[in-house]
Amino acid sequence: MPPKSKSKRQKPKQQLQAKQQKPNWLDLPYDVTANILYRVGVFDIIENVQKVCTTWHKICKDPAMWRVIKLDIFSDYMGCYEIQRLSKIYKNAVDRSQGQLVDITIVDNQHSYDCLLEYVADRSSQLRRLEIRRGFSDTYRSWTEVLKKFPLLEELSLYKTEFSKEGIETAGRCCPLLTTLKLNIESCEYWGGHHDEWPCGRDSEWEYIDIDKEIAVAIGENLPGLRHLELIGNVNMSNNELRVILDGCRHLESIDLRLCSGVDLSGDFGEECLEKIKCLKLPTCPCSFDVRW
Repeated sequence: MPPKSKSKRQKPKQQLQAKQQKPNWLDLPYDVTANILYRVGVFDIIENVQKVCTTWHKICKDPAMWRVIKLDIFSDYMGCYEIQRLSKIYKNAVDRSQGQLVDITIVDNQHSYDCLLEYVADRSSQLRRLEIRRGFSDTYRSWTEVLKKFPLLEELSLYKTEFSKEGIETAGRCCPLLTTLKLNIESCEYWGGHHDEWPCGRDSEWEYIDIDKEIAVAIGENLPGLRHLELIGNVNMSNNELRVILDGCRHLESIDLRLCSGVDLSGDFGEECLEKIKCLKLPTCPCSFDVRW
């Protein structure tokens, strides 16, 4: 009987070696595991991931894991019980940061979050970046009280979110490190940059979130340290308000004026703006960017 081939004799050994080389997730470095788990999202971390094993539970309880938080969108189809449950989960995430939270994104869908923004403000004095998208609810009316509690805030990004002149004035008094402000009416990528394509014309809900001229003037009068400004879709602002901004915010390096149809930069004023601002996006520039919602 012919002897077995060498390859056949080694096959069980090869299988054993392959089995032994199979990676063990628990052997990964702590920081690598934390990075992987962070990408799962707040809801799944608290509801599922932390229950897998002792090691993962320990990582999920580490305050460093919660220095940056994104709170996902609520659905219009959720009932009161589901909304309250999510609100508790998100508050749990804020609590786990133990005051080390520096960056938070809140994506609302016309629900109050049970005063979630105020909850964050009371527990996150180290916050440096705040982003809110579609903040229609009463939660966002008391900006004067919220911003007082963020003395280290460097970036405030608002998309389709109600704001006020008083909020700008408070930011000027209480957020001396603020260098980036984004007050954008809407995502340009949805409507292709044409006002006549906006849904429902310019009435009801859309008028409700317009950034008025007073806010534009308040920016120039109260935020001299700004370096980056976005006012996408501010159709109410004219050259007069933009002049106030440029005169008051002399450190501006970039300004985004896409869809600001009331601004005319075709003449000498436009040339002046181009000389002063390193990165200037004109009202007529194509408008397509990732809104991340």
